[in-house]
Amino acid sequence: MADSVKKIKILLIVLIVAALLGLTGCELLPNSWEIPWQQNATSTPELTDIPVPTSVTEGATEPVAEQTPTPAPPPGKLILWLPPELDPNAETESAAILKARLDEFASQNSIEIEVRVKAVSGVGGLLDALRTTHTAAPASSPDVVALSREHLTRAFQDEVVFWNEGLQTVMSDLDWYNFGRDAGMVQGEVIAVPFKGVPMGLVYDSVSHLIPGNEWVDTRSNFGYFGFAADDPRGTFLLLLYMSLGGQVQNEQGLTILQEAPLTAALQTLKDGLNARHFSDQSVTIQNYEQVWQAFSTRSINTAFLPVDVVLRGMETTAEAPDPAFTSPSMTLTDAWVWALGSQEPQRQELALDLIAHLSETQFLAMWSEALKALPARPAALMAWEEISFKSALEKMASGAVLYPPDAVMNDLGPILRNATLLILRDNADVAETAKQAVESVK
Repeated sequence: MADSVKKIKILLIVLIVAALLGLTGCELLPNSWEIPWQQNATSTPELTDIPVPTSVTEGATEPVAEQTPTPAPPPGKLILWLPPELDPNAETESAAILKARLDEFASQNSIEIEVRVKAVSGVGGLLDALRTTHTAAPASSPDVVALSREHLTRAFQDEVVFWNEGLQTVMSDLDWYNFGRDAGMVQGEVIAVPFKGVPMGLVYDSVSHLIPGNEWVDTRSNFGYFGFAADDPRGTFLLLLYMSLGGQVQNEQGLTILQEAPLTAALQTLKDGLNARHFSDQSVTIQNYEQVWQAFSTRSINTAFLPVDVVLRGMETTAEAPDPAFTSPSMTLTDAWVWALGSQEPQRQELALDLIAHLSETQFLAMWSEALKALPARPAALMAWEEISFKSALEKMASGAVLYPPDAVMNDLGPILRNATLLILRDNADVAETAKQAVESVK
């Protein structure tokens, strides 16, 4: 009986253990055990079978894949602003050359070039329009704009023309005159690319056997009558005389100055020319270069102080004028014109830089500048001119040309120098006293 009870207890214990094993499943079985009827079964994984990343730090945001922005499409049009003198649709040889060059670039790049012609200065002129358009309609700003050196400076200060390192690349070539390099720089940075200069020269009749001297002080002793715009509001001839004799127009602080010694020497040149009767009496009544050219072309004067482009263009329009030639001064004053960027949009700037480089190529610039009757900013372009009679003199002129002082300085000194010039030539004033009064007028 006792054995039977014992067997029953053991059986109950086995049944309880079996029941517990049924409740817990196979979790307590070793991993190596296999259940025969499950060996060929296809199992569906439960949620606990899906692998979970273990490298994500708690609380951290998973990184989002970076998307590369779609590049903007290249512009289908470039806007070019020009002064009337450079209008490619005018009926001139230089206009036809420029138009063909622009059409070539447009075809190569499958774009349209929209040319807008604006006055050089004044309301609605190039600088004024740049300011207005940049504020009111920036999308209509020019991609490339032609500006004088002085207008470039103001436009950069007003932040309506823009720097791009590609401008430095265009200017990295050594084939540029110094005046051109200076014209394209503002505050030590290349802001524009020059294309022409407008230097002052001394012109005479090439058939004369009496060749004038090359230096500006020689005007007091050159043959015949010398004429210039003595009533010029900017006092340009006296300024050039003064600077050629070492006179400075700004001090280290950038303030406008006149130095008495070189100014006295310059005024003495005027007095000597007056006393020797080499300075024409007409000079004191002349205010602009067109009047000077008229006097030279009608042979009222024998030598004249004129911008080179006025002489070269006058040759074509005045059949009776003497056949002109230029002296070769070691120093002269010049204005300059440049190409600048008027848009900030990178895609437009990239194509605009290509256009500027296209317009700066030597052979094109040679043909265009010669037809335009303008001194190119590149020596190789001048050397490629077909007309050889002016090359030597213009080369020396260009090599020694320096830019006019800033307009702020010219506005200060112009009236003073004009007054001093007229005091000597018209009123026969004392040189030393006139120089002293001029210097004191600046202070």
